[in-house]
Amino acid sequence: MSEERSMERNRRSSRVQARLSRSGPSTSERSLRYDAFARAMVGTPLHLVGGREDQATCAESSLTTAETSITSVRGRISALLRQESATPAPRDVVLLGIDGLAHDFAAECWPDVCRIDRLRSVFPTTTSAGFLSALTGLDVPRHRVPGVVFAGPEGSRELINVFEYQGEHLTPAKETVFTDACGLGYRPLAVQGDMEAYGGSWRNALLRGAEPVIGHRFYSPDAGPYSERDPDLLADLVGDALVRTLALPGARPRLVWCYVELDRHIHHFGYDRHAARFLTKIEALARRLADTGTVVLAHADHGLTPTRPDPDLAELLDTLARKHGFRMGGAGRTRWLYSPPGVTEAVAAELAAKLPESVRLAGAEDLFAESVRDRVGELLLIAEGDTFLADPEYRYEHGSLTAAELDTPFAAWGA
Repeated sequence: MSEERSMERNRRSSRVQARLSRSGPSTSERSLRYDAFARAMVGTPLHLVGGREDQATCAESSLTTAETSITSVRGRISALLRQESATPAPRDVVLLGIDGLAHDFAAECWPDVCRIDRLRSVFPTTTSAGFLSALTGLDVPRHRVPGVVFAGPEGSRELINVFEYQGEHLTPAKETVFTDACGLGYRPLAVQGDMEAYGGSWRNALLRGAEPVIGHRFYSPDAGPYSERDPDLLADLVGDALVRTLALPGARPRLVWCYVELDRHIHHFGYDRHAARFLTKIEALARRLADTGTVVLAHADHGLTPTRPDPDLAELLDTLARKHGFRMGGAGRTRWLYSPPGVTEAVAAELAAKLPESVRLAGAEDLFAESVRDRVGELLLIAEGDTFLADPEYRYEHGSLTAAELDTPFAAWGA
């Protein structure tokens, strides 16, 4: 290990210890120096790695990966499995899907990671769009899932909640990292974890090709409101789920994806002492698994940023909705409006005159490709400050275009 990297590792470790000594979240923006360790993605299609080949090595520090999309995750995993399958003894691979994990926070909490790349999420920065892009390799215009609440795929204007929707034609995505794994001789398994709470077409599309593993929940043990649990216990539960899944009988090497909804905690408390402790324990787990010959990777869908409810904005939109009859879709820090025929321009004019400067008003054509516009409303409201429509119990939210929401980690131990 070079002296420079050793010093950086010590600096990161000191930041983690400082954060663990705090009792509450930090709401300030942080500017972190970080190391992005990238490995060549041999045989990966260019459209799966953000449109360019990555030629860096694990020992090199580079900022050139900053704009690489999370759509590269599928290609990165498939390249690794292809490389492993060509060896006499392919290794098991674990892929942790950690909801809501921002890149800079992961870089703070994981000082011993072999490499950690900065991957740019898709817009909107939601779980439904982000994880689907990561595991299918498709961006939003191609998988056509623009967020949480949007017009259904049947061509009507009826709005659906993607986590509840049961029906056909939600997405044209047919292949995933799991179908790739099967074709490369791996046994694909998905520890649904906190995703057991979600059902329907979205989860089916996301996990297509994987054998489901159920009975392991972490941050969403039941359908009730969020209640904070001991982070050491939660990390131990993740470890138990992985060890049990890796021990399932069978001759083929395993690809195990495991979903952890850290997002639930961050919504309420931010990137605080609990989150730092949980991630520190997850890195210890990753190192233990790597020491036994397992490759451990971690990725995320989006980060979160401090957000407070704006009651004046909520009242304004309620008043205009009653006046003009529009409905609202989207989620979090990006919403869109479905206006009745002939009133969109009037709604836009009133919003332009009355919206606070912290809210961006845009047309759907400004941010969505044509393939998705039949699912979103004609007008978009995007948070650019720290107040917006928000659950009064939340302190952090996601969905918009800040760096805190867009920058996610792709980390590796033992690769």
